[in-house]
Amino acid sequence: MFFVLSKIVYWLVMPISLIVWVGLASTLVKSVKLKKILRRTTIGFFLFFTNPMISTLIINAWEPAYERYDEIEDTYQYGIVLSGITNPNRPPFDRIQFNKGADRIVHAIDLYKRGIVKKLIITGGSGVLTFDGKKESHQLMNFAIQSGVPSDDIILEDQARNTHENALYSSRLISSHDPGRILVITSAFHMYRAQGCFEKLVLEVDTFPTDHYGRELFFTPDDILIPSLYALNIWTILTKEWLGILAYKMNGYI
Repeated sequence: MFFVLSKIVYWLVMPISLIVWVGLASTLVKSVKLKKILRRTTIGFFLFFTNPMISTLIINAWEPAYERYDEIEDTYQYGIVLSGITNPNRPPFDRIQFNKGADRIVHAIDLYKRGIVKKLIITGGSGVLTFDGKKESHQLMNFAIQSGVPSDDIILEDQARNTHENALYSSRLISSHDPGRILVITSAFHMYRAQGCFEKLVLEVDTFPTDHYGRELFFTPDDILIPSLYALNIWTILTKEWLGILAYKMNGYI
């Protein structure tokens, strides 16, 4: 129920939905004064959520800084890779279909080959709402093997549908193996929630943020004034993440 409800709430309040709801309301109300207010609010929402400078400042403040390989002094028994970075149900099915978050698995493989992590735990089932779908973690495991990681050094968890379950099911796998230091590998925008879920289960973890959406801000017309779909996408990602954090805190997951 929580999984379904979270999807519905996100759909209702994501930025593009807010713009549509307010714009639709402006066409339905009879009051001329209220109609003007709603129309101006629609335009204001559009300009705010598509402004590249605002979205860049917000995402830069939210995401943790990147980690340089040569600055990592420790080694870890487990590198836990959170999925949610492919389209496993999109044909053709003879290859892996990556989204932007491919850095999660690519950097995890790099960490393994550098000797920073000894084993990879790849966690994630299907996040599809209406049917089981294909198991994303299986595709990521195959990709890691094709990239040179021995299958003996990969532990698969293929039931988790969200970040809480990623942490819960992975912790069960860890408890059944030799304990050791843990490195959580996921997108930078998602790290706060992921780290909180693992630490709620009394697992001491370090983090390796990847897939940063933040960037250097250039004070040019393109970065200050011209509306950008990329800026809208940043707000969409952050809205989903912030709603997830709120829901997880209400449920005691973090």
